[in-house]
Amino acid sequence: MRRLLIVGLLPWLLAAEGHWLKFASGPFEVLTDAGALKGRETLVRFEEFRHAVGETLGAPDLATPEPVRILVFKNAKGWNLPAALAEGRGCYAIVVAEKETVAPDAYSALTRLFLETNTARMPPAFEHGLIEFFSTFDGIGIHITVGAPPPRPDLDWARVHLLMVDPEYSGKLRVLLFNLRQGMAEDPSYRNAFGESQAEIEAKVKSHLDAGRFQTTSISSLPLSEKDFPERLVSDADARLARADLLAGAQSAAEYLALMNDGLKVAEAQEGLGLLALRDGRKEEARSHFTAAIAANSSSARCYLEYAKLEPDGQKAEQALLRAAGINPKLDEPFALLAERDTDPQKRLAHWKAAAERNPRNASYWKSLAECYLAEHNYAEAAKAWTAGEQAATGPAERQRMQAARMSVEQQRLDYEEAEKKRRAAEDAREMEKLKAEARAEVHALEAKANGGTSKADSKAVPWWDGPQPTGKIGGALTQVDCLGSQARLVIQGDDRKTVKLLISDPAKVAIDGPGQIALGCGARKARRVVVQYFPKTDSRLGTVGEVASIEFQ
Repeated sequence: MRRLLIVGLLPWLLAAEGHWLKFASGPFEVLTDAGALKGRETLVRFEEFRHAVGETLGAPDLATPEPVRILVFKNAKGWNLPAALAEGRGCYAIVVAEKETVAPDAYSALTRLFLETNTARMPPAFEHGLIEFFSTFDGIGIHITVGAPPPRPDLDWARVHLLMVDPEYSGKLRVLLFNLRQGMAEDPSYRNAFGESQAEIEAKVKSHLDAGRFQTTSISSLPLSEKDFPERLVSDADARLARADLLAGAQSAAEYLALMNDGLKVAEAQEGLGLLALRDGRKEEARSHFTAAIAANSSSARCYLEYAKLEPDGQKAEQALLRAAGINPKLDEPFALLAERDTDPQKRLAHWKAAAERNPRNASYWKSLAECYLAEHNYAEAAKAWTAGEQAATGPAERQRMQAARMSVEQQRLDYEEAEKKRRAAEDAREMEKLKAEARAEVHALEAKANGGTSKADSKAVPWWDGPQPTGKIGGALTQVDCLGSQARLVIQGDDRKTVKLLISDPAKVAIDGPGQIALGCGARKARRVVVQYFPKTDSRLGTVGEVASIEFQ
C-alpha cells in the first residue's frame, strides 16, 4: 500500500519540478524553477552578503529603493540574460543558473548599489576598494568567507583587505568609514579609528600589496536557516512576467505581447513595452504604452514616473509624479521633478529636501536646496546644504564650487542684514515724515479755524488785526508751558540766560510756525528754541511781562 502511494505521487513530483517558487527576505526576492532547496540556499547566501556589507559599513539592515529580484534558472531556454545586476521593470535583477555560483560582477554591482542607496559619499578610493573586496565574497550556508583577491588586486583593494583581515585593525574599519561618511578629513579619520596617521597606514598598505600574501577570514554571520524562508508558489503568468521584466530586448517584448494576447498582466506588459521603446529612443511609442498601462490601473511607480517625463500636459505630469511618490516614497526622482516644476517657494524647498534626503549622493539636489534656503534668507540651513553638496561632489572642480558657495554664505548673511537695516531706517524715516506732515496739517487746520476758515498756508498774509504791531521780541529756549484754564503761560530762558514769562491770553489769536512736529503741551518740556513776539504788558499776579502775538519754533 505504501509503495502504491509513492508511485501515485511521482507524476505530481515530476510536474512540480517545472514550477516556479518564490522566497523573500529584506530587499531580496528569489524566483526559481530549480527547486526549493536551491531557492533557499540562494536567498541565505544573498542575505549573508547583505549582512557582511552592512557590518563592514556599520550600517545594518541595508535597503534598496526597489526590490532586488534574483532569478535562478534550471534552464534559461536560450534567453539572453544579464550576468550582473541589471535594472529591470520595477526591480533590480540578478540571474543565476542552477549549477553556477554568483558572478563576481553581481556582487560588485550589488555592493555599489548598497553604497549608493544607504550611505553618504566617501572618497572614491574607499568605495572602489569595498566594491573590489566584496566581489570575491563566498559563503556556504551561514559561513562567510571574505578576503580572496580579485584577478588584479590594486592599492584600493589592498587597503580594505589589510584593515579587514589584519587582527591589529580588524573590526575598526567601520569607524574609519563612519568618519569619512560624516565628511571628516582622511588623516583625522585614520587617527580616530586606528591611532595612526594616514601616512603610516598607507605605507603599510603598500607593503601589504607588494608582499602579495593575502589571507581570507571569516566574519560574523546572521543565524539563518533555509527553514526560515517559506516558499510560495508562483503562477505561470507571474513567472513569465518576471522573465520578461529582465528587459532582454526582443525576447521580453515577445513575452509581454504574449501575456497581453492571453489577457494577462496587461498593465505590467504595457509598462514593459514602454520601457523597451524608451530604451530604444522611441519616445512617442513609449508614452502610448505608459498611458495604456495607467489606464489599466498600473501600480508601478516607475510607470507613472516615466509617463510624467514624456507627458506635455503639465497638470497630468504633476499628478503622475505625485502618484509615483505615493506608490514608492523611497524614490528620489519624483520629488526632484516636482521641485523643478513647482513655482511655490515653500513646496519647491520641501520637494528638494525630500529628494536630497532620499539620495544624499546627488550634489545637484543639495545645490538646489541650498539656493531655496538662500531665497528665504535661511543662511544656517543653506550652509548645511552646501556642506552636504560638497561631500556629495564627484570631482575636485565640483567640490571646490560647493565649498566656495558654503564659504560665501556668511558674507551673504551680513550683506542681507545690512540691507535690512537700511530698509528699516528708510521706512522709519518715511513714517516720521508722514507724522510730521499730519502734525503740520493739524496745525494748519487749527489756524484755519482761528482765521475764520482760511489757513495761513492757503491764504494771503493779512495782519491779525488793524491795531498796533507787537514791539517785544525774545529768542531763547521754551522750557515750560503752564496751562491756566483758557489761557497759558510760557516760560522762556532767553539767550541772555534770563528767564521771561509771557501770557497767551487767547490761543486763537497766536500765530504758530516752524518745522517738524509742533505742539504746546502743558508742563515742563524738553527745551526747544523759539522766537516770540509779544505786546509788553505786565501782570504781577501771573508774573508775566507781556502777551504773546506769535511763536516761531526753530
